[in-house]
Amino acid sequence: MVSYCRWLSVAFLVLPLAGVYSFRIPPIKAQNARTYATDFPVEENPISERGVWRHLGVSWALVRIFANRAVGTQTGSGGFDDAYAYLSGFGPDQTAQATLWKDPSIAGTHEVELLLRWSDSATGARGYECNLHWDGKYAEIVRWNGPFADFTYITQQSTFNAGIMPPNNGDIFKATISGSTINVYLNKNDGRGDQLIVTGTDPTYTDGGPGMGFYIQDSVDPTMFGFASFRASSD
Repeated sequence: MVSYCRWLSVAFLVLPLAGVYSFRIPPIKAQNARTYATDFPVEENPISERGVWRHLGVSWALVRIFANRAVGTQTGSGGFDDAYAYLSGFGPDQTAQATLWKDPSIAGTHEVELLLRWSDSATGARGYECNLHWDGKYAEIVRWNGPFADFTYITQQSTFNAGIMPPNNGDIFKATISGSTINVYLNKNDGRGDQLIVTGTDPTYTDGGPGMGFYIQDSVDPTMFGFASFRASSD
């Protein structure tokens, strides 16, 4: 269903999966969106959703939609070739959040990542990565500096309040940036709301868009840890 006014509101319903992705866009450019939400209703490789998702860096892997979830496509042998995709047209103070999906037989090294103030080119990718390991072993804030495998840890967290870890199916993983402060949360749907798991500050980047990423190491299946939904907004 499509309605026109100052903004064009779009929603797609796919049966029998009943998946919906929606976004607010001006009549001409989806890139001007300030909010976006999706539950990945249509399989795509790479993810596109009508051209909203971006990825230009040739050294890094792509994100795809598989079985109504977003996952990476890397093999685990490419080093720091994290799969990523991001949105454009957002203001600098951003929120990105995703519903976790985790296979019960998962093992090895798997990260999900929320990206903030992200931008890229064919030869570089820069912005802030907020990651979470599948078993709760760590959560980190990492600044990508542009060239392949060039990054700086802002905060590495490996101890957490009781009851937060490990992350489970349906948990809400959330990252925010306001000014130079980055906060990362996990919501266990247990009535305690968003629980802060890692925080940091960095003034390097002031623009770019929110997004998502995935990292694996060695010969593991990249579809075992991903996102069942994603939402981003900016003030």
